[in-house]
Amino acid sequence: MLEALAVLAPMFLIFGIGYFAGYSQRFKHGAAGLNNFVFSIALPCFIYISIATAELPDAFPWQVWVLAFVFPAVFAVVVYYATRWLAPKHADQAAPLSMSASYGNVGYFGIPMTIALLGPEAAVPAAIVHLLHNLVFLIGYPVLRGDSDQDHSKGTENQRHQNTLQRLGREVVSRALLSPVTISTVLGVAVVALNIPVPDIITGSIELMGATAIPLALFSVGIAMHPALASLRSGGLSIALVLSGIGLKNVIFPLATLGLAWVFRDDMGTGWFGTVLLMAAMPMSTSGYILSERYDESGDMAAAILAGTTILSIVTVPVAAALLG
Repeated sequence: MLEALAVLAPMFLIFGIGYFAGYSQRFKHGAAGLNNFVFSIALPCFIYISIATAELPDAFPWQVWVLAFVFPAVFAVVVYYATRWLAPKHADQAAPLSMSASYGNVGYFGIPMTIALLGPEAAVPAAIVHLLHNLVFLIGYPVLRGDSDQDHSKGTENQRHQNTLQRLGREVVSRALLSPVTISTVLGVAVVALNIPVPDIITGSIELMGATAIPLALFSVGIAMHPALASLRSGGLSIALVLSGIGLKNVIFPLATLGLAWVFRDDMGTGWFGTVLLMAAMPMSTSGYILSERYDESGDMAAAILAGTTILSIVTVPVAAALLG
Protein backbone atom coordinates (compact mmCIF):
# COMPACT_ATOMS: atom_id res chain seq x y z
CA MET A 1 0.00 0.00 0.00
CA LEU A 2 2.89 2.37 0.75
CA GLU A 3 4.22 1.92 -2.80
CA ALA A 4 0.82 2.76 -4.27
CA LEU A 5 0.50 5.76 -1.95
CA ALA A 6 3.95 6.99 -3.04
CA VAL A 7 2.81 6.91 -6.68
CA LEU A 8 -0.53 8.59 -5.98
CA ALA A 9 0.63 11.13 -3.37
CA PRO A 10 1.78 13.75 -5.93
CA MET A 11 -1.58 13.46 -7.69
CA PHE A 12 -3.54 14.04 -4.51
CA LEU A 13 -1.21 16.93 -3.65
CA ILE A 14 -2.08 18.60 -6.97
CA PHE A 15 -5.75 17.97 -6.17
CA GLY A 16 -5.21 19.76 -2.85
CA ILE A 17 -3.49 22.69 -4.56
CA GLY A 18 -6.49 22.98 -6.87
CA TYR A 19 -8.80 23.04 -3.86
CA PHE A 20 -6.94 25.92 -2.22
CA ALA A 21 -6.70 27.75 -5.54
CA GLY A 22 -10.48 27.51 -5.68
CA TYR A 23 -10.70 30.15 -2.96
CA SER A 24 -9.56 32.65 -5.60
CA GLN A 25 -12.32 34.15 -7.72
CA ARG A 26 -9.93 34.17 -10.66
CA PHE A 27 -9.69 30.39 -10.66
CA LYS A 28 -13.38 29.89 -9.88
CA HIS A 29 -14.38 31.95 -12.89
CA GLY A 30 -11.88 30.14 -15.10
CA ALA A 31 -12.92 26.63 -14.02
CA ALA A 32 -15.30 26.08 -16.95
CA GLY A 33 -12.68 26.99 -19.53
CA LEU A 34 -10.10 24.83 -17.78
CA ASN A 35 -12.46 21.85 -17.81
CA ASN A 36 -13.19 22.35 -21.50
CA PHE A 37 -9.48 22.44 -22.29
CA VAL A 38 -8.77 19.28 -20.29
CA PHE A 39 -11.68 17.29 -21.71
CA SER A 40 -11.43 18.46 -25.32
CA ILE A 41 -7.67 18.79 -25.81
CA ALA A 42 -5.32 17.74 -22.99
CA LEU A 43 -6.93 14.43 -22.00
CA PRO A 44 -7.46 13.24 -25.61
CA CYS A 45 -3.80 14.06 -26.36
CA PHE A 46 -2.72 12.15 -23.27
CA ILE A 47 -4.84 9.14 -24.23
CA TYR A 48 -3.60 9.18 -27.83
CA ILE A 49 0.08 9.31 -26.83
CA SER A 50 -0.40 6.63 -24.17
CA ILE A 51 -1.98 4.28 -26.73
CA ALA A 52 0.19 5.17 -29.73
CA THR A 53 3.39 4.49 -27.80
CA ALA A 54 2.22 1.22 -26.23
CA GLU A 55 1.52 -2.27 -27.47
CA LEU A 56 -2.09 -3.24 -28.07
CA PRO A 57 -3.53 -5.98 -25.85
CA ASP A 58 -3.74 -9.40 -27.43
CA ALA A 59 -7.50 -9.53 -26.88
CA PHE A 60 -10.50 -7.53 -25.69
CA PRO A 61 -12.21 -9.84 -23.16
CA TRP A 62 -15.98 -9.87 -23.32
CA GLN A 63 -16.01 -9.82 -19.53
CA VAL A 64 -14.90 -6.18 -19.66
CA TRP A 65 -18.26 -5.30 -21.21
CA VAL A 66 -19.97 -6.92 -18.24
CA LEU A 67 -17.81 -5.22 -15.62
CA ALA A 68 -17.50 -1.74 -17.15
CA PHE A 69 -20.84 -1.40 -18.93
CA VAL A 70 -23.52 -3.81 -17.71
CA PHE A 71 -22.66 -4.01 -14.01
CA PRO A 72 -22.58 -0.23 -13.33
CA ALA A 73 -25.99 0.09 -14.99
CA VAL A 74 -27.43 -2.77 -12.94
CA PHE A 75 -25.89 -1.40 -9.74
CA ALA A 76 -27.41 2.03 -10.39
CA VAL A 77 -30.86 0.52 -11.01
CA VAL A 78 -30.66 -1.51 -7.79
CA VAL A 79 -29.67 1.57 -5.77
CA TYR A 80 -32.48 3.58 -7.38
CA TYR A 81 -35.25 1.16 -6.46
CA ALA A 82 -33.74 0.36 -3.06
CA THR A 83 -33.76 4.07 -2.22
CA ARG A 84 -37.39 4.47 -3.25
CA TRP A 85 -38.32 1.42 -1.17
CA LEU A 86 -36.24 2.09 1.95
CA ALA A 87 -36.56 5.89 2.00
CA PRO A 88 -39.83 6.79 0.25
CA LYS A 89 -39.81 10.35 1.59
CA HIS A 90 -36.55 10.89 -0.32
CA ALA A 91 -37.79 9.28 -3.53
CA ASP A 92 -36.92 12.43 -5.46
CA GLN A 93 -33.25 11.84 -4.58
CA ALA A 94 -33.21 8.24 -5.82
CA ALA A 95 -31.97 9.11 -9.31
CA PRO A 96 -29.02 11.36 -8.35
CA LEU A 97 -28.08 8.98 -5.54
CA SER A 98 -28.07 5.95 -7.83
CA MET A 99 -25.88 7.72 -10.39
CA SER A 100 -23.53 9.11 -7.75
CA ALA A 101 -23.08 5.67 -6.21
CA SER A 102 -21.97 4.04 -9.45
CA TYR A 103 -20.56 6.69 -11.84
CA GLY A 104 -16.83 6.97 -11.23
CA ASN A 105 -14.29 9.60 -12.23
CA VAL A 106 -12.68 7.24 -14.73
CA GLY A 107 -11.36 10.08 -16.90
CA TYR A 108 -9.63 12.78 -14.84
CA PHE A 109 -8.71 10.38 -12.02
CA GLY A 110 -9.02 6.90 -13.47
CA ILE A 111 -6.89 6.98 -16.62
CA PRO A 112 -3.87 8.84 -15.14
CA MET A 113 -3.87 6.83 -11.91
CA THR A 114 -4.29 3.48 -13.64
CA ILE A 115 -1.42 4.17 -16.02
CA ALA A 116 0.73 5.47 -13.15
CA LEU A 117 0.12 2.32 -11.10
CA LEU A 118 0.02 -0.37 -13.80
CA GLY A 119 2.33 1.12 -16.42
CA PRO A 120 1.85 2.27 -20.03
CA GLU A 121 0.50 -1.13 -21.07
CA ALA A 122 -2.67 -0.23 -19.17
CA ALA A 123 -3.37 2.71 -21.51
CA VAL A 124 -5.62 0.84 -23.93
CA PRO A 125 -7.56 -1.07 -21.24
CA ALA A 126 -8.04 2.17 -19.29
CA ALA A 127 -9.31 4.02 -22.37
CA ILE A 128 -11.73 1.20 -23.25
CA VAL A 129 -13.09 0.93 -19.71
CA HIS A 130 -13.47 4.72 -19.65
CA LEU A 131 -15.53 4.70 -22.85
CA LEU A 132 -17.80 1.85 -21.75
CA HIS A 133 -18.37 3.30 -18.29
CA ASN A 134 -19.22 6.74 -19.65
CA LEU A 135 -21.64 5.31 -22.20
CA VAL A 136 -23.87 4.14 -19.35
CA PHE A 137 -24.26 7.53 -17.71
CA LEU A 138 -23.44 10.24 -20.24
CA ILE A 139 -26.03 8.73 -22.57
CA GLY A 140 -28.36 6.82 -20.26
CA TYR A 141 -28.98 9.50 -17.64
CA PRO A 142 -29.97 12.31 -20.04
CA VAL A 143 -32.20 9.94 -22.01
CA LEU A 144 -33.98 8.67 -18.90
CA ARG A 145 -34.20 11.99 -17.07
CA GLY A 146 -34.26 14.60 -19.83
CA ASP A 147 -37.55 16.32 -20.62
CA SER A 148 -39.52 13.56 -18.92
CA ASP A 149 -42.22 15.91 -17.67
CA GLN A 150 -42.69 17.41 -21.10
CA ASP A 151 -42.86 14.03 -22.78
CA HIS A 152 -45.52 12.79 -20.40
CA SER A 153 -47.63 15.92 -20.52
CA LYS A 154 -48.25 16.07 -24.22
CA GLY A 155 -48.26 13.80 -27.24
CA THR A 156 -49.30 10.23 -27.71
CA GLU A 157 -47.39 7.29 -26.30
CA ASN A 158 -45.98 6.62 -29.76
CA GLN A 159 -44.75 10.22 -30.02
CA ARG A 160 -43.12 10.00 -26.60
CA HIS A 161 -41.41 6.79 -27.68
CA GLN A 162 -40.13 8.50 -30.82
CA ASN A 163 -38.87 11.44 -28.76
CA THR A 164 -36.95 9.06 -26.52
CA LEU A 165 -35.38 7.31 -29.50
CA GLN A 166 -34.43 10.67 -31.02
CA ARG A 167 -32.79 11.77 -27.78
CA LEU A 168 -30.95 8.46 -27.58
CA GLY A 169 -29.66 8.89 -31.11
CA ARG A 170 -28.48 12.43 -30.41
CA GLU A 171 -26.75 11.40 -27.20
CA VAL A 172 -25.00 8.44 -28.86
CA VAL A 173 -23.66 10.64 -31.66
CA SER A 174 -22.68 13.68 -29.59
CA ARG A 175 -21.43 12.02 -26.42
CA ALA A 176 -20.02 8.75 -27.75
CA LEU A 177 -19.08 8.87 -31.43
CA LEU A 178 -17.99 12.52 -31.55
CA SER A 179 -16.41 12.64 -28.10
CA PRO A 180 -12.78 13.84 -28.19
CA VAL A 181 -11.83 10.91 -25.97
CA THR A 182 -13.43 8.42 -28.38
CA ILE A 183 -11.74 10.01 -31.38
CA SER A 184 -8.32 10.03 -29.69
CA THR A 185 -8.70 6.39 -28.67
CA VAL A 186 -9.64 5.30 -32.19
CA LEU A 187 -6.76 7.29 -33.69
CA GLY A 188 -4.26 5.86 -31.22
CA VAL A 189 -5.37 2.29 -31.85
CA ALA A 190 -5.29 2.86 -35.63
CA VAL A 191 -1.74 4.23 -35.54
CA VAL A 192 -0.48 1.21 -33.60
CA ALA A 193 -2.54 -1.47 -35.35
CA LEU A 194 -1.86 -0.21 -38.89
CA ASN A 195 1.68 0.95 -38.14
CA ILE A 196 0.90 4.41 -39.53
CA PRO A 197 3.96 6.70 -39.60
CA VAL A 198 3.40 9.99 -37.78
CA PRO A 199 5.87 12.90 -38.17
CA ASP A 200 7.93 13.59 -35.06
CA ILE A 201 6.80 17.21 -34.95
CA ILE A 202 3.16 16.10 -34.63
CA THR A 203 3.92 13.40 -32.08
CA GLY A 204 6.06 15.80 -30.05
CA SER A 205 3.39 18.50 -30.06
CA ILE A 206 0.67 16.07 -28.98
CA GLU A 207 2.95 14.72 -26.27
CA LEU A 208 3.54 18.22 -24.88
CA MET A 209 -0.21 18.89 -24.80
CA GLY A 210 -0.90 15.51 -23.22
CA ALA A 211 1.64 16.19 -20.49
CA THR A 212 -0.69 18.89 -19.14
CA ALA A 213 -3.64 16.51 -18.76
CA ILE A 214 -2.86 14.92 -15.39
CA PRO A 215 -1.99 18.06 -13.38
CA LEU A 216 -4.74 20.18 -14.94
CA ALA A 217 -7.39 17.48 -14.54
CA LEU A 218 -6.57 16.99 -10.86
CA PHE A 219 -6.32 20.75 -10.35
CA SER A 220 -9.77 21.28 -11.88
CA VAL A 221 -11.30 18.57 -9.68
CA GLY A 222 -9.86 20.37 -6.66
CA ILE A 223 -11.56 23.61 -7.72
CA ALA A 224 -14.83 21.71 -8.20
CA MET A 225 -14.81 20.74 -4.51
CA HIS A 226 -15.94 24.22 -3.45
CA PRO A 227 -19.51 24.14 -4.82
CA ALA A 228 -19.69 20.50 -3.76
CA LEU A 229 -18.75 21.29 -0.15
CA ALA A 230 -21.07 24.30 -0.16
CA SER A 231 -23.96 21.99 -1.01
CA LEU A 232 -22.95 19.67 1.82
CA ARG A 233 -22.91 22.56 4.31
CA SER A 234 -26.24 23.97 3.14
CA GLY A 235 -28.16 21.75 5.54
CA GLY A 236 -30.87 20.92 3.04
CA LEU A 237 -29.71 17.37 2.44
CA SER A 238 -30.25 14.08 4.23
CA ILE A 239 -26.89 13.26 5.80
CA ALA A 240 -27.88 9.59 5.88
CA LEU A 241 -28.39 9.57 2.11
CA VAL A 242 -25.13 11.42 1.49
CA LEU A 243 -23.18 9.00 3.68
CA SER A 244 -24.93 6.09 1.98
CA GLY A 245 -23.86 7.40 -1.42
CA ILE A 246 -20.27 7.83 -0.26
CA GLY A 247 -20.16 4.33 1.21
CA LEU A 248 -21.76 2.79 -1.86
CA LYS A 249 -19.32 4.46 -4.27
CA ASN A 250 -16.09 4.11 -2.31
CA VAL A 251 -16.66 0.74 -0.66
CA ILE A 252 -19.61 -1.34 -1.89
CA PHE A 253 -19.26 -0.70 -5.63
CA PRO A 254 -15.50 -1.52 -5.73
CA LEU A 255 -15.99 -4.62 -3.58
CA ALA A 256 -18.89 -5.83 -5.73
CA THR A 257 -16.80 -5.23 -8.86
CA LEU A 258 -13.88 -7.10 -7.27
CA GLY A 259 -16.13 -10.05 -6.46
CA LEU A 260 -17.48 -10.22 -10.00
CA ALA A 261 -14.08 -9.62 -11.61
CA TRP A 262 -12.52 -12.33 -9.45
CA VAL A 263 -14.73 -14.88 -11.15
CA PHE A 264 -13.33 -13.79 -14.54
CA ARG A 265 -9.75 -13.00 -13.50
CA ASP A 266 -8.12 -15.96 -15.27
CA ASP A 267 -9.94 -15.29 -18.54
CA MET A 268 -9.36 -11.52 -18.42
CA GLY A 269 -5.68 -11.46 -17.55
CA THR A 270 -3.98 -9.35 -14.88
CA GLY A 271 -3.87 -6.15 -16.96
CA TRP A 272 -7.60 -5.96 -17.62
CA PHE A 273 -8.41 -7.22 -14.12
CA GLY A 274 -6.31 -4.53 -12.47
CA THR A 275 -7.67 -1.80 -14.71
CA VAL A 276 -11.30 -2.69 -14.04
CA LEU A 277 -10.71 -2.83 -10.29
CA LEU A 278 -8.88 0.50 -10.10
CA MET A 279 -11.49 2.21 -12.26
CA ALA A 280 -14.24 0.92 -9.96
CA ALA A 281 -12.40 2.39 -6.96
CA MET A 282 -12.39 5.92 -8.36
CA PRO A 283 -14.50 8.57 -6.59
CA MET A 284 -17.70 9.90 -8.12
CA SER A 285 -17.33 11.60 -11.48
CA THR A 286 -17.47 15.39 -11.74
CA SER A 287 -19.56 14.81 -14.88
CA GLY A 288 -22.17 13.19 -12.65
CA TYR A 289 -22.57 16.44 -10.75
CA ILE A 290 -22.97 18.33 -14.04
CA LEU A 291 -25.61 15.85 -15.22
CA SER A 292 -27.52 16.13 -11.96
CA GLU A 293 -27.46 19.93 -12.14
CA ARG A 294 -28.91 19.71 -15.65
CA TYR A 295 -31.52 16.98 -15.31
CA ASP A 296 -32.57 16.95 -11.62
CA GLU A 297 -34.33 19.57 -9.53
CA SER A 298 -31.06 20.18 -7.71
CA GLY A 299 -27.49 18.95 -8.04
CA ASP A 300 -26.81 19.30 -4.31
CA MET A 301 -27.00 15.57 -3.55
CA ALA A 302 -24.54 14.72 -6.32
CA ALA A 303 -22.25 17.59 -5.27
CA ALA A 304 -22.14 16.44 -1.65
CA ILE A 305 -21.37 12.85 -2.63
CA LEU A 306 -18.74 14.08 -5.09
CA ALA A 307 -16.96 15.93 -2.28
CA GLY A 308 -17.15 13.03 0.15
CA THR A 309 -16.05 10.32 -2.26
CA THR A 310 -13.15 12.40 -3.59
CA ILE A 311 -11.80 13.10 -0.11
CA LEU A 312 -12.25 9.48 1.00
CA SER A 313 -10.54 8.21 -2.16
CA ILE A 314 -7.23 9.43 -0.72
CA VAL A 315 -7.49 6.27 1.40
CA THR A 316 -9.61 3.88 -0.66
CA VAL A 317 -7.75 4.14 -3.98
CA PRO A 318 -4.37 3.16 -2.45
CA VAL A 319 -6.13 0.30 -0.66
CA ALA A 320 -7.57 -0.92 -3.97
CA ALA A 321 -4.12 -0.64 -5.56
CA ALA A 322 -2.61 -2.61 -2.68
CA LEU A 323 -5.09 -5.45 -3.33
CA LEU A 324 -3.45 -5.91 -6.73
CA GLY A 325 -0.19 -6.72 -4.99
